[in-house]
Amino acid sequence: MEKTYLYYSYMINERAKVILDFCFVKTSLEKWFKKDDKFDILLKKLFFNDFTNAVNHQCDEWQDNPEECVALIMLLDQLSRNFYRNDPKAYEQDYRCRLIVNEAVDRGFLEDLEEDKIHFLLLPLIHSEDISDHIFGHKLVDTYLKDHVEYIRIKKAWNDHTVAIKKFGRYPHRNKILSRKSTHDEEEFLKQPDSSW
Repeated sequence: MEKTYLYYSYMINERAKVILDFCFVKTSLEKWFKKDDKFDILLKKLFFNDFTNAVNHQCDEWQDNPEECVALIMLLDQLSRNFYRNDPKAYEQDYRCRLIVNEAVDRGFLEDLEEDKIHFLLLPLIHSEDISDHIFGHKLVDTYLKDHVEYIRIKKAWNDHTVAIKKFGRYPHRNKILSRKSTHDEEEFLKQPDSSW
């Protein structure tokens, strides 16, 4: 029987707590946005079983708790990218993640979370290739992360992503991974800085 913990006034699943502690206590923000094969291997060793459970809907009840919801998004959105770099599987959970985020926002979860957790909870919106998700996400960032110590850097990253979606309606750097043919303009775009993530 899984244990639960009292965590920020919520009872939280044991595995969710392990994930959150690793992601937000033991790991710096910088670490998540740098390519590091050793870090990817460590993440797979620690959390691939949790990821598999989440993919198979064995953690769906985590959507009902703000903290556990963040842990679920970390698994399905962020860690999927660490586990499957340059592989279409990295994006397989993206649509589902956006549904989870939209429900979390509707349920007022952002009011109960720390800024770093809000930041990662919202990332599926900027990972989306739908401009409406970007528009919605930017509003949430400006509302909930305006006092974040890294707000300027976060906002720049979001703006860089949105430039690609406004210009092409998709992320050109994913084309090769997803077997999509790039246009000449996309190929030129990818020669510029801040065009691949």
